[in-house]
Amino acid sequence: MTDTPVHPGGPPAAATASTPPVAMKRVTVRLADLGLARENLRYAEPADEDVSQLADTLLAAGVIMPPIVRPGRKDEQPFMALDGRRRRMGLLLLQDRGAIDGDYAIECLLAETKAQQAAAILLPNVEHAPSHIADVIIAIGKLRKARMNTGAISRALGYGELEIKRLEALAGVDPLVLKALRQGRLTLKQVRLVARLPDRSRQKEFAQAGLDGYLQDYQLRSVVETDRVTVEDARFVLVGMDRYVAAGGRVSSDLFGELPDALLDPEVLQTAWRARIAPVAEHLAAEGFAVYVGREIGYAAPEGYSRLGYVYNGDLTEAQRTALTAARDEVRTLSAAQRALEPTADETPAAACRLVSAMALEAGAPLSGKRIGAVILAPDAGPLGFAAAFFSEPLPVEPPGEGDEPQAEDDDEAEGVGGYGHAKPDVEVPRTTVDVEGVSHVLHETRTDVATRGLIRDLADDPLAALTVLIAQLFKALALHSAGCGDSAALQITGKAYSRGGAKPIATLDGEVRGRLEARREAYKASGLRPIPWVGTLAHGDKMALLAELTAMSLNVREARTSILRLGARAEAAEIAALCGADITVHWTPDEAFAAVHSKAQLLAMLEAMGGHDERAKTLKKDALVAFVVEAAAERQWAPAVLSWDRPIEATEAGDVVEHDVAASDPDAAVEQASPVGAGASLAA
Repeated sequence: MTDTPVHPGGPPAAATASTPPVAMKRVTVRLADLGLARENLRYAEPADEDVSQLADTLLAAGVIMPPIVRPGRKDEQPFMALDGRRRRMGLLLLQDRGAIDGDYAIECLLAETKAQQAAAILLPNVEHAPSHIADVIIAIGKLRKARMNTGAISRALGYGELEIKRLEALAGVDPLVLKALRQGRLTLKQVRLVARLPDRSRQKEFAQAGLDGYLQDYQLRSVVETDRVTVEDARFVLVGMDRYVAAGGRVSSDLFGELPDALLDPEVLQTAWRARIAPVAEHLAAEGFAVYVGREIGYAAPEGYSRLGYVYNGDLTEAQRTALTAARDEVRTLSAAQRALEPTADETPAAACRLVSAMALEAGAPLSGKRIGAVILAPDAGPLGFAAAFFSEPLPVEPPGEGDEPQAEDDDEAEGVGGYGHAKPDVEVPRTTVDVEGVSHVLHETRTDVATRGLIRDLADDPLAALTVLIAQLFKALALHSAGCGDSAALQITGKAYSRGGAKPIATLDGEVRGRLEARREAYKASGLRPIPWVGTLAHGDKMALLAELTAMSLNVREARTSILRLGARAEAAEIAALCGADITVHWTPDEAFAAVHSKAQLLAMLEAMGGHDERAKTLKKDALVAFVVEAAAERQWAPAVLSWDRPIEATEAGDVVEHDVAASDPDAAVEQASPVGAGASLAA
C-alpha cells in the first residue's frame, strides 16, 4: 500500500488535482496595448497572404473569438497575446490602412495563473466552444451587408464559395427562424426549406410552429413545392431538356441541391408537349375517335361517353376472347419496340401511333353493344411519355328495313333507364369555348359558384320562367330519357338544394331565397297540414312564387375544376338566364371573399374591365387591392362578365378543335377538353 505523499505547508496532491480551475476574466484591451507573447507557438511566423482578407472580415464583423492574453512584463506591452496572433495582425493591418486606431477596443480573456497561460498556449482549440451554425449564418449576413464579395468571405472563413452562397441565403430569413435553429427546434434542413418561402410572415409562422414543437418536414415541403414545375414533371419525359431550352425555356437549379431543377417557363413546356403529342392525336382522330388532350387522365369520362368496366373473361364470347388475346399480344409486341426508343427522340410520337391503335383495339375487344368512341391523352412519367385512356359510346342504331321483325329489347333498355347499353339521350349539347387561361381550380369553382347563386336569385323572382324550366326538366326526364328519377316519392322528380361544402349563402343572392323558403316552412308547420293539402290552400300567386323558389334552389351549375366543364349545364344556364333576364349586378357586386381568390394581375384586369384603372392600384398590396376593387365595383354596380351565363354560345363545326389551355401558374390543372379532332387538325399551340 502506497502512502499519500505529504507536502509541508500545502494540501495533498490529490486534493490539488480536484480543486476547480479559476475561470479567465474578460478584459477590454486597447490595440496599442496588445503585444504578441514569445510563448505563442507561431510567434516567429510571418503574416500569411490571407491576413488581408481576415482584416476585411474583422472590420465588417468584429473580433468574434476573443484572444487570450497574459499581463505584460518588464519592457512588454500591458497585455501579451498567447492566442490570437493572426487576429492581432489583421487589426494592425487595419490600423495601417487608417480604418481603426490604437484605441480600438478588443475583448480578451486574461490568463493570470501559470495553468491558464499553459492552457492558452497549447489548448486554444479545445477550450473554445465551436460556433453555432446560426451564429455563422448571422455573421455571413453582416459581411454581405458590408459589401464583401462571396470569394472574400469564402477565403476569410474557410468555407467553399457554394457553401457561403447557401449560408447567405439562410441569413435573409426571419430572425425567429434562426432563434428556433439555435434552440434545436428547427433542423438546418427545415431552415433551408423555410428560406425558399418569399413571405417573411409565413417564415415566422413555421418558425413559431417549430418552437411550439409541432412542425413536420412534409408540411414545409407541401408549401414549398406547390406550383413548382420541375424536370420530374411527366411532360418533361417526352419533351426533354434540349427541346425545352431550344424553345426558350429557362431552368433554375436549387441552391441547396435538395430539390430537382425547376422549369421557369411552364407554358413553354406545355406548348412543346402538345406539339410532341400532336401526331398521336391526329392519328387517332383520323381513325374516328374523339380526342381530348389533358394534363391528367382523371376519373370522369368526357361528356357523352362512359368509362370502361372491369373485364370478366368468363362473360366474354369466344370471339371476344380471341380478339382480346390477339390485341393484347399486339400491344405487348409494339410496347417492347417502343421502349427501345428514347422518349425525347424526334420519331418517338409517330412511332407510338400503331401502339395506341392497338391499345384502342384491346380496350374495345370486350365491349358488347358499344364501341370505343373517345380517348384522353395525358402526360405520363413512364417510358412512353404519355398515357391514353379510352371511353365507350353506344353503337349507332340502324333503322329497321321493310319486313324486318322488331327485335325484343330489355325493358330497362327500352325505357331508357340507366345501365349499360342505354339509348343515347336526344338532348343535343352545344359546345362552347370557356376561357380558363390563368385560372386556378379554386378561382374557377368560386366564379361558377357565385354565378349559380346569382341565377338562383333571378329565377326565383320569375315564376313564369321557373315554370318553363320545370316543365322542360320533366320533359327531359320522362320523354327524352335524359335524367334518372328517384323512387322515394310518387312524383318521380328528385330535388336537392344548392350548396357548396361549408360555404355560407350569399345574403343578397341564394341567401334571400333560402330566407323566403324558411318563412314558408314556418307557415307550413303552423298549419298542421301535410304538404300537398297545404300547397292546395295557397293562392295562385303564392303557388307560383313557391314554384319559382323551389325550382331556383335546385339549380347547380358550379364546376369544381377547370377540367370539368359541364357544357350541357352551361347551355341550359344560358337559356335560363335569357329567359328570366338574369343580371347579377341588380343584387350583388364582388365582395372581399370573391375578390380574394383572384391574383393581383386578375384584380388589376377587373379594374381595367370596369373602367376603374388607376396606376396607384399597381403599388397596393394584395389585401389593399382587394378592398379597392370591391369598393370600385360597388360604386359602378359592376360584376365580371364571367359571372353571366347568357353569353353567346360558339357552336363548333365537326373537326374543329376547342381547347381550354391550362394556365402555366396552375400545375394541378387537369383536362384541356377538346371537341373531336378532325383528320389533319393540329393540336400544336
